[in-house]
Amino acid sequence: MAWGWTPQRRDDPELMDSPGLPEVEVEDAYRILRRVNKQLGNLWTIRREFRRFLREERSMAAPSTTTVLDVGSGSGDLAEALVSIQPGLDLRVIALDRDPTAVASARRRNLNVVQGDALKIPFNDRSINLVLAVKFAHHFQGPALERLLGEMARVAQQRVVILDIRRHWVAYWGFRAWSLVFTTNRLVRYDGPLSVLRGFTADELVHLASGFPQFDWTVRKYPGFQLALIGRRIKNFDD
Repeated sequence: MAWGWTPQRRDDPELMDSPGLPEVEVEDAYRILRRVNKQLGNLWTIRREFRRFLREERSMAAPSTTTVLDVGSGSGDLAEALVSIQPGLDLRVIALDRDPTAVASARRRNLNVVQGDALKIPFNDRSINLVLAVKFAHHFQGPALERLLGEMARVAQQRVVILDIRRHWVAYWGFRAWSLVFTTNRLVRYDGPLSVLRGFTADELVHLASGFPQFDWTVRKYPGFQLALIGRRIKNFDD
């Protein structure tokens, strides 16, 4: 009966992907999403994946500076959380988002921010040690989703991490309940549950990654209905 817990993947557009939304309402949504990242485990998980990356890859990195690109960074709280994660590490974290409200919010946090398109990342091939996207990939479907991963893989020198939502009815109803208690923001109340229905299964992520054999791919499950797709670039692979 496990199949009964996994709804069919939806492709309805999320409200926050719509142009022309009131800036005050969008900024309030980002404020609530920062709380979501803390309360529902996103911060904990991405810190854990980043520390794993440092353990497994840092000794192999030639440059003295470790570079991280957060694709679809929103207001930048996740990127900010990585900046001081390991004292003494020469680390450059870059936040990338196309939304001007998100970019402005991240700049107020004194982050290194680039306004740009995730489907055409404005960085050179293999120019970033770690490229990550947190709760962002579910905004894409079909060829656009493949393009997103392809761009992240192109830019990544060592590792790609996509952290997203495991599609599950318990997660759906759980977030609906959370949003009714903790926020009145219509964007979060509508987009949050829909994001769950636009989420993934582990098999879907494995299938998505199969188109990029220059990486060794793993899917890890985390509490809070989180899935992490991790790709480690294969050394000397003939692209």
